[in-house]
Amino acid sequence: MNPLDQLADIQLPQEVSIWPLAWGWWVSAILVLLILVSIIYGVRHYILHRRAKKAALLALSAIDLNQQNAISQINIVLKRAALSYFPQEQIASLHGQQWSAFLSSQLSVKQQQSFQHEIQEFVDLLYRDAPNKDVNKAALTAKTWLQSALPPKRKSNRTVLIEEAPNV
Repeated sequence: MNPLDQLADIQLPQEVSIWPLAWGWWVSAILVLLILVSIIYGVRHYILHRRAKKAALLALSAIDLNQQNAISQINIVLKRAALSYFPQEQIASLHGQQWSAFLSSQLSVKQQQSFQHEIQEFVDLLYRDAPNKDVNKAALTAKTWLQSALPPKRKSNRTVLIEEAPNV
């Protein structure tokens, strides 16, 4: 008689099921889901927040600088872009020196020093006939402002604007 015949068959353990998941996997799945939702929200917010800026840059590039009212059209593009990011009741009524001050205040301190004169020249062109070279310079100034000032990075700018508004 073979002694091996008396041995019982080998008992295989049951297969380990992945269900129910261990708590660590649930935490990992929730973290991955939160990260994906955060990324989607961030990308969507980034795109929506820059939509007005992109539209303003496109409208600015579509302006025929040889037209008689090109300066006025550039100003309209700037005003519409500003209205997209700042309270309407404070921006819509700005003109002249106040409009120039607002445009300058939205730039960084370093840019304010270099562009303040150009912005003032642009605003002054609104009230007089502009030679063609001035229109080109105004379009370049507007493009620089749109690229640099929008979307607003500092919330304190809105506070400054609110404080200036009652003096208007």
